[in-house]
Amino acid sequence: MLARELAGCSRCGLRAGAKAPVFGSGPRESRVVLVGEAPGAAEDESGIPFVGASGRLLSQLLEESGLRRDELFITNAVKCRPPDNRTPQKDELSCCLCWLRRQLEMIRPDGIITVGNVPSRALLGRREGVTALRGRFYSLEIGGRTAWVRPIFHPAYLLRNRTRRPGSPILLTLEDLKDVACRVSAPAQSKGDLS
Repeated sequence: MLARELAGCSRCGLRAGAKAPVFGSGPRESRVVLVGEAPGAAEDESGIPFVGASGRLLSQLLEESGLRRDELFITNAVKCRPPDNRTPQKDELSCCLCWLRRQLEMIRPDGIITVGNVPSRALLGRREGVTALRGRFYSLEIGGRTAWVRPIFHPAYLLRNRTRRPGSPILLTLEDLKDVACRVSAPAQSKGDLS
């Protein structure tokens, strides 16, 4: 199983400082995969993505938008916690992307929500950050099929920008998640349908 393989990974130096790689959580048959940046301290301790303050805000925003966290498979682009929660380095991200791609090939989601700059840039192959990328759907070829991708702001950023004025990051994120909820509530695509 992929999670067991990941547990033995030593491709980069992050594994030495982490309690264990954080594989992800949620139903393996999920129509949507949510991909964060990397585990933080709470995630490293629990082995579950998005369980700290960022995770609580993310859960609240998912609920407000009509999405259910327990119906999403949630993982990270980088599987081990970087020291001091720093942004993962390019080589660390490169080492982990094979694991993420294998997860996506295994789950075969209709869509992917990328949370923050790191997974958005990595999966879309773009230089722009989330501020420029959010607000629309992109396509990603994975495992012989096409999935949609929707970038959103990272909840850690939203925790520092909590205002709910029109055009605020938190309201823009809710718009993005509501767009995802609308797309998900549409009838499921057959696994062969690439539209």
